[in-house]
Amino acid sequence: MILNCVVIDDDPEALNQITSHIKRTPTLQLIGAYTSAREAVRDVRNGHVDVLYLAIQMPELSGIEFARLVPESCRLVFTTAYKEYAFDGIKAGAADYLLKPISFEDFQESYKRVRATFDEYQLQDPIERDRCLVARVENKFVRIDLDDILYIESMNDYVRFHLTQGRKVTTFSNLKRLESRLPRQQFKRIHRSFIANLCRMDSIGHMRIFYGETSIPISDSYKDAVYQFVNSHLA
Repeated sequence: MILNCVVIDDDPEALNQITSHIKRTPTLQLIGAYTSAREAVRDVRNGHVDVLYLAIQMPELSGIEFARLVPESCRLVFTTAYKEYAFDGIKAGAADYLLKPISFEDFQESYKRVRATFDEYQLQDPIERDRCLVARVENKFVRIDLDDILYIESMNDYVRFHLTQGRKVTTFSNLKRLESRLPRQQFKRIHRSFIANLCRMDSIGHMRIFYGETSIPISDSYKDAVYQFVNSHLA
């Protein structure tokens, strides 16, 4: 798979150096090179950019500020002449950093690390990766954020999502399919009729999980998984 790249650096020499390295790498494709961060904002946010090489120190908009605008799916590599700034880049969510001047060998080593994180991200289940799922409700599709789910109830051939703020969404599906795709560290099957978001519960007691004044049962066959979660999160 070829990855689309953009380079942003107000130093023309550094910009040319990085673009040259990209062109020498068969699995990278340069789709944009900019000396101004502000000029690149729209293309990076709207375009399909897999890897962004971004200078940290720039006059109009710093690389750290620009990083907040970058989609999560884009791998970010900071470039800087000063090693002390590299840590700031990592804290801002960069996949890697490169120190100027950037040799082709250093570029290739960095690319191997970035490629590994990109491939790992692509292998994730889209529901877990994007933290949302889509449910078909009559003649439309409804987006549900995973963190809004309190619990999921089986209703024969349908399931009902019980969400925050008293919302409910019912769709054609089953708990077995959902259990296999939802993040297992957060969502646990607690009963043949229920999957619970344990990170959203208020309390557990008397073989029931409580969400405010609402509670759902824990069956004997699933109680071990629930209490393993409790024990692993004890204060």
